Amino acid sequence: MKKFFIAVAASLLLIACNNEKKDDKKTDDSGATVTSGDKKPATEILDLAMAEPVKKSFAAFAKGDIDGMTADYDDNVRYTWSGGDSLIGKQAVKDYYTGRWKLIQSISFSNDIVLPLQANESQQPQAAPNGKWVLYWTMADVTYKNGKNIKFWMHNVNHFNDGGKIDFIGQYIDRNPIMEATKDMAK
Repeated sequence: MKKFFIAVAASLLLIACNNEKKDDKKTDDSGATVTSGDKKPATEILDLAMAEPVKKSFAAFAKGDIDGMTADYDDNVRYTWSGGDSLIGKQAVKDYYTGRWKLIQSISFSNDIVLPLQANESQQPQAAPNGKWVLYWTMADVTYKNGKNIKFWMHNVNHFNDGGKIDFIGQYIDRNPIMEATKDMAK
């Protein structure tokens, strides 16, 4: 019994001598409890409202409003397609899509899925920098002036700079059906 009391006393002494400071608890913007020792996660899901500039861009394009489409683009935006070709600069994007609208009778987008993210740690900093990203999927339904109609899924990734402007767009689509539908219209 004496050994038991000595073990209990030693345990209490060790617990009493533990001077380790507990982390102060705080809440972040989402209301989640975080301790001062916690580090931000590599990626955070943002509120859906953060995707509004991307959604507005597509809505403007569906009306043929190229200025509205590019309103939230940075002047030096880089617009790339999955095939590797790209445009650099807001004016180059405007010029390209103004030319595309000369072939389009109507276009609509449906079944939108948006995923706004905050990347705090990039897996590939040169290709995908930290910051706000909006991933956007939609079904496009395009009728061209030659009467041909095509429907296809597309996926865009949009990066925002510190000024809140879109500075990178990666668009993933199969352009072959588009080129095939408009080949008799090309000059």
